[in-house]
Amino acid sequence: MVSSSPSAVRVVYPVAPCVSYGVELTFETLLAEQAADAPTRVLPDHDTLLRVIAGSVRLTIDGEARVLGTGDEAIVPAATAHRLQSAVGNARIVSGLRARRR
Repeated sequence: MVSSSPSAVRVVYPVAPCVSYGVELTFETLLAEQAADAPTRVLPDHDTLLRVIAGSVRLTIDGEARVLGTGDEAIVPAATAHRLQSAVGNARIVSGLRARRR
């Protein structure tokens, strides 16, 4: 599936999320040409575990950017604004979403 906007094209692979021990898994490709336009993400009700499965990504939280390479992981707490961008070339990530514990 390919969706387009006036400024960019995003390729979305039709991989259905699956549920594993209460965690929803999603695979995503971050395209190099969209890095500058990467949106800020906020998931108010879910903690997010990110794992880079190919390439490298730039994760920015509270203005602090870190580059994560293949095999690296990060946890983003629920309600935390963050940006994910490909750092060099295209990158693939898997995200695990877990309902926030209250």
